[in-house]
Amino acid sequence: EETSDMSASDKEEFIANDTSKKHMALRASTAPARPLTDIEEFKRSSDFLLLEHTVICAAQLIQRHDNKFDLDSEEGQRACKKFLNQIERLCEIFKVNSIPRDYRNMFSKAYRVLYKEGSLCYLTEILDSAQEGFPYLYVNGERYVFSGEVLEAGNRLFHSFCRFQQVLRDIYNKVCEETCPGTVPQIISELSVALQEFDTDWVEFEHLYVHELMVIEEDARRFITQAIETERELVLIEVKEKAKGRNLHGSDNYNKNREKLVKLIGRINSVANIEGKGRDDLTVEILMTAEGVSRRLSSCKAVKVLTNKIRQAFTNFRLLLRKYDHNIEVVDPQLKNNPELVEVLTNFEASWELGKVYLLNNKRFNQLVFFSNLIDDMSYKYKNFKEQVECADSELFLSLPCLLVLKCLQEEDLGICRYFLPTMFNEDEAIGMVWKRLKRSYRLGQLAASSREEYDDLLEKIIIGESIESGLRTQILNQKFDNLDYSLNKIRNLGMELSRFKPLDW
Repeated sequence: EETSDMSASDKEEFIANDTSKKHMALRASTAPARPLTDIEEFKRSSDFLLLEHTVICAAQLIQRHDNKFDLDSEEGQRACKKFLNQIERLCEIFKVNSIPRDYRNMFSKAYRVLYKEGSLCYLTEILDSAQEGFPYLYVNGERYVFSGEVLEAGNRLFHSFCRFQQVLRDIYNKVCEETCPGTVPQIISELSVALQEFDTDWVEFEHLYVHELMVIEEDARRFITQAIETERELVLIEVKEKAKGRNLHGSDNYNKNREKLVKLIGRINSVANIEGKGRDDLTVEILMTAEGVSRRLSSCKAVKVLTNKIRQAFTNFRLLLRKYDHNIEVVDPQLKNNPELVEVLTNFEASWELGKVYLLNNKRFNQLVFFSNLIDDMSYKYKNFKEQVECADSELFLSLPCLLVLKCLQEEDLGICRYFLPTMFNEDEAIGMVWKRLKRSYRLGQLAASSREEYDDLLEKIIIGESIESGLRTQILNQKFDNLDYSLNKIRNLGMELSRFKPLDW
């Protein structure tokens, strides 16, 4: 209908235009896409994402005011560990020709457990040691100096670590430019070279540093090692002598080795016993005296307890050495960091220290025996006192010093009161005047009593809190001359001071 009024030429033009419109949708609206460059393809790859993530991790490192990195805080350690892990992944992805880690096979077990086999394992502890560059360290109070070679290698590693971060940023920025100068192989080659240099510096320092640490640790453990060797000798002698039916204590070789071991225990105790005094003057005579005394005075409870503790402390240390003999590396070279060792040494020092005081000094030994027998005698005589001893009743610690003051009045205390309260015998001191008045009162009381023995028994019973029969006091003492309360008051006063003057010794 539209073309009915058109001329022939107009019809041809209309048909041509209509055909053009129908085929318009089939033509491309733009030119074909341009192929991506190598750099653009690289920026879309997982390798570039790894590179970018590593750059981000580098930016998260915490730097200190001295331009070194914070590896003390938990946050700083975590950031550094993450970055080192990224470096390791870069080495794996870009197949960097890293140096073999065969030298780690020579590390002690304590160090080998830190490394994963077949892995580069860049440890933050190694980097921290490199950046700090401490020229020496103290172990067990002894100074150990690192070689110049180790310090130089550490300095190189730290600067290599810093330099690698700069190279990494430069490469990343270069790739991100619109017109990147260079090709992907060139970029990968540049990154691989930087990674290889870092790995070389890392291996050099790690190898030297750990080797010197192992030498230091071996030397720091030398007293333990020597003690283990001596313990082996003792066991060998014990087996041989027992097989021959001989008395071990008569063997000079056995006693010499025991003396050697005790000296070594003293050396170890002086550096490892942080709970005690770290004494190194406790000799084998303490052990030998304890063994001799335990055979002669087995009936004295206090002596028996002390000698058993001395012998057991020595045995416990020997047992610990046998345990260490299975694997010396379980021993921390900083000996004070071994809780089991410290505990054994603390018990050793406590018992042997008492042994030195009470077994090697005849006067103090006799005082101990007297004191022990006094407690046994009182326990046998008085049920109430026996219960106090068995229950460690608080009343016991009031009555015991008072009993000693009474024994001092009777001149039977063997000098115990003079040792624990010397001012009691100095009349220029206030407590000395109390003692002077007590002696006078005690003598008058004895004179006024029906007998001295009965008067002493009466004092003894009242001191320990034993019940007294009705009328017993008046039978023994005339009421007109009864000064018992006055004397008891002075005895309790002195007894309290006796336990306070040297509280730890008491």
